[in-house]
Order: sequence, then C-alpha cells, then structure tokens
Amino acid sequence: MKKKAALATLAVLPLTMVNAHADGEIGIVTINYLNVRNEPTAESSISFVAKKDDKVLIKDSSNGWYKIKAESGQEGWASSKYIAKSNGDFLRTSTNKEKQVTSNSLNMRNGAGTSYRVITVLKKGQKVEVISESNGWSKIKYDGRLGYVSSSYLGDVSSSTNKSKTKQVNTTSLNVRSGPNTSYGVLGKLQKGSKVEVISESNGWSKIKYNGKDGYVSSMYLSDAGQSDTNNSSQDTDKKNTNKFVNTASLNVRSGPGSTYSKLGKVYKGSKVTVMSESSGWAKINFNNKEAFVVGNYLADSTDTSDDNTNNNNSNNNSNNNGNNDSTTSGQVNGMANISGAKIDYKSLNYTLASHVSKQVEKATAGGNVIAPGNRKSTPSPEFSTFSAQRTSSFVNASSSDIEYYLNPKNFTNTTKGMMQFLKINSYRSGISESSLNSYLNGLSSSVFKNQGAAFINAAKKYNIDVVYLVSHAMWETAYGKSTLAQGQTLTSYKGQALSKPVKVYNFFGIGAIDKSANVSGAEAAYSNGWTSIEATIDGSAKWISQNYVNSSKYNQNTIYKMKWNYDYTWHQYATDVNWANGISGIMENLIGLYSGGSSLVFEVPQYK
Repeated sequence: MKKKAALATLAVLPLTMVNAHADGEIGIVTINYLNVRNEPTAESSISFVAKKDDKVLIKDSSNGWYKIKAESGQEGWASSKYIAKSNGDFLRTSTNKEKQVTSNSLNMRNGAGTSYRVITVLKKGQKVEVISESNGWSKIKYDGRLGYVSSSYLGDVSSSTNKSKTKQVNTTSLNVRSGPNTSYGVLGKLQKGSKVEVISESNGWSKIKYNGKDGYVSSMYLSDAGQSDTNNSSQDTDKKNTNKFVNTASLNVRSGPGSTYSKLGKVYKGSKVTVMSESSGWAKINFNNKEAFVVGNYLADSTDTSDDNTNNNNSNNNSNNNGNNDSTTSGQVNGMANISGAKIDYKSLNYTLASHVSKQVEKATAGGNVIAPGNRKSTPSPEFSTFSAQRTSSFVNASSSDIEYYLNPKNFTNTTKGMMQFLKINSYRSGISESSLNSYLNGLSSSVFKNQGAAFINAAKKYNIDVVYLVSHAMWETAYGKSTLAQGQTLTSYKGQALSKPVKVYNFFGIGAIDKSANVSGAEAAYSNGWTSIEATIDGSAKWISQNYVNSSKYNQNTIYKMKWNYDYTWHQYATDVNWANGISGIMENLIGLYSGGSSLVFEVPQYK
C-alpha cells in the first residue's frame, strides 16, 4: 500500500506566536497544492500537503529545497520554487472578518469576475471568512476552500452572545476533527452521551472544547444536554411553535436528528406538522404527542409547491449526503424516490481530497488530465488507448481547481445526474426490457444501434455489468452512434499486410484507439478482437471493460467515478477528460427510468479522510 499524504490542517488551530528570526524566514506557499516530503528529493515519500497561501517557517535549505515547518507543527522538505519569502510572524493572519450571505443564493467563483467558473452556490445566512476585498469582489474561505464572491451580497454577522453551551453526543461514536469539515484530521472520538462545551456553530459544524483544545464535530449529532426521549411540554413553553406542511409524497419520521435513528412512522404530502425547532437540516416536530425529527427541506409554509422545487418527489428523505456526517455509513438517495429500493453506501477513504488532487495535478502536467474550455466534452486517453468521438482540438491541461471540482463528490451528490457517477455498475440488473431499450435506440438518428437492445442486455448479463451504464458509455464515446469508428470501417490491410478480402469492423468504446491516428488504430484494434459485427463489438467491448475495470479484482473500478479517478493507480484511468464521468452520468440519468420498480440501485459515494 502506498503511503498516503495527509492534509495539513492549518486554518483553525490556535497557535503560539513565533519570532520569524528565531529559526529562519517566513515563506508563503504559491501553488494550490505543494507536496512536502521527508527528504530533499522528489523520490522521497510525501509527509503532508501544504496549500496555497499557507505560511511556513523556513528552517533550512539544500539544492533547491526548503526545510519547512507548518503552522500545524508538521515538518518536511518542499521545492523552493513554490515558496515565496515573506516578512512577519509565523501565524496565519487573524484579521480576516466573518460575514454572512445576504441573498437567497450567491455564486462562489474561482476568480474575481463573472467569467470565472462557479465552484459552489452559497445560501442566505451562511457564514464565510473574508480574506480580502478588491473592486467589488471578496476573496473568501468557505468549507476549507478559497473562492470569490460579489461583496454586495455579504453582510455583517448578526450579533450573538459568546456564551458557550453544553450539549451531548446523540450517536454511537462521533469523530472530533481539527477543522470544520471531513477533510481535516481526526483528533479523537466521543461516545454517545458524552457532554461537550460548544463554543460556536457554523455551516453544520460545532466548535467544541476537546481535551483542553479546540475541535470540531458535526452539529447534527449533538443534542441539548439532558434532553429526554419523552415529551416534556414545559421545555418549550417559551418557544413559538410553527405549523408547516409536508411537500413530498411521504416523509420518514425518526427518533433523532439523523438517518441512523429508528423510524417512528411516516407523514404524507399535505399533512400539517408542528415544528418546535430546526437545526442542521432537521426539524423537531410533535408526532403522536412525542418529539420526533424529519428532514426540514421537505416542509413548506403552505401546501402549495413550486415547480422550482426539484426534490418534491423524494420519499426517502435521508439527508445524509451533505459531507458532514461522520457516523452514517448507509442510507437512501435523495432525488431517487421514483426508483424503488435505491440505496447509498458511503465508503470511507484513508486519504484526503487534497492528497488525491495533488496526485492528479501531477498527472495533468504530463497531459494526463485535460479539459475542454467552453464545451467540455470527452477526450482520448493515450495512456489507456481509448478514444472518444466527442473530443475537440481545444483541450488544455486541467488546472488544480478544475481537478478539485470534478474530483470532489460533494459537487455532484445533490442531483440525480450527479449521483449517476456513483452508481455501482459491477452487477447485472434485470428490469429493462428489450422493447423499451429498442424504443430509445431506434429514436437516435443515423445511429448503428437500431434494434440492438438485446445485444446490450445480453452482454451486460453475460459479463455482469449494468445495462444503463453500458449503453450510456457507448452513446458518449460514439456521439450516439454517429462516429466514424461506430459507423464501421472497411479494412483491406492489417498492420501493413494485405487481407484476403475487405473486412468491415466496428469500435464503440474507443478501445485501442490512439488520438493521433484514432480511426486507423481503433479499426486495427477492432479487427484484432474480431469485432466484425455490431453484436460482436458490443459483446467483446463489454467483456474488455468488465475484465479490465468494472469487475477487475485488482482495480475494482465499479463506478464511472472510479473509472476516471484512481488514487492508487493514477495511470489506470479510462479517460483523460476530467468531465468524462460527469458527461456519461447525464446520459445515465435519462435512461435510469427504464428500470422497472423492482430494480435495486446501489450507490457508493467516497468520503475523503
């Protein structure tokens, strides 16, 4: 197993002021992610990863390397090219100001201007750390990420008392982290019933005192100290209860504010419920004269619903894919209520998002991760000899911010399309009929896939892969069956040797095609595999993908997210386009409804350390 890089958690730990001249000079990291190694050589193992604008203490230098000490106390060697010397004390500035969003939604971008890409969308009332302001734009830090927002839509945080509050843990085991998100390191664990001193709360995370130091836990798993499971009407006599209405088909009622709590029952669309309080996405309600909890997103002030509410058809309502849940390992998928039995599993990874980004950035410098500005379509993968007909000539090496966006599951788990990246595709699911699939395929213009529903279903069943994935992948790679490789090419020779008679071959997944000679190399690969008919090509391609990716015991790339992003084997990725998995997921979203109600869908969402 390769040694995993750990993210340096520098932003929130209280630090003692260190004189810059005591040990050396102060340096500022100038690139998004900087590997800090155990020895001053590129071959040395990675100790940790520093991020852009981190302050470090330069303790020594050797042949283009600085020995540095991070504010977390971690030490190691880093390339001096990416560290700028600075004056000042070894302490992250504490002059940053906390503000809150004043508009209903606010785009957070990767640059100061509306032409820059949107990283995420902030909601009204969310708090951000403002680092600097210039020309109407604020550089901010939110959820551990840097970005820019329009200063016009930020306001001062409403004043509140600084008095701490005692709460208790309401889940079996709760991670205490060094910063307010799951990318920060784990300091320890709290057991159910443990009482903690909550200093402040922001964006679903509570700052607490832990062993005399500051730590952070998910607010969802804290309750008021001494709170009883039985109703005590005197507890809420001074609070104003509000009536709200259920705006989804059915909504689970649970015994606590989290999907790990037991179900007490259901409430149905249009039902009126009495809401006592709301916190971290959960509403405390009166249910059969007892306190209970439901997901607050599925309650409305009136029975009217808006066409803008895209989640009104959700009956599962286990809102546990928000990235803050340190104890939940499984649940149901938001936005998937129309498909019976949809389940989600969270897979804990033993490395950080930052360390994975760092590895993929290194690959990008060699052309291994690219992006198409503007239209962002698929590109060939020279390392794996696969080719997509949807590539363009405008691909450039992906930046670290591009890679971080597409690599971060949190950017895709809030929509059905995004969730398709995490559908487990390493098993055949019955439920799609040949006639329904043919109806889709026959609606494609100028496509070679007419009436090939049986071929896709039979291949998926034979090699134990998902039908929707197999069809969607073929559509993406061939521009819906219109590419030259898909339409078929007639060969009169093979690798310079004349054939006894012309042979027509097909290639639907870019297998063996090299971008500089895609049609020739792709056709030769098809000939060598015997892909001389549409049915044989679908069958052989499914076998190749199943053996090399989806059902490979070595690589286990059983989602399209993992087919694109592979931490341990970065060279074993199906495509170089960072948008590849996202592109295919859009087609999968359109086809997923072909499954009958009895089909069970399972999703695997990675959770970075």
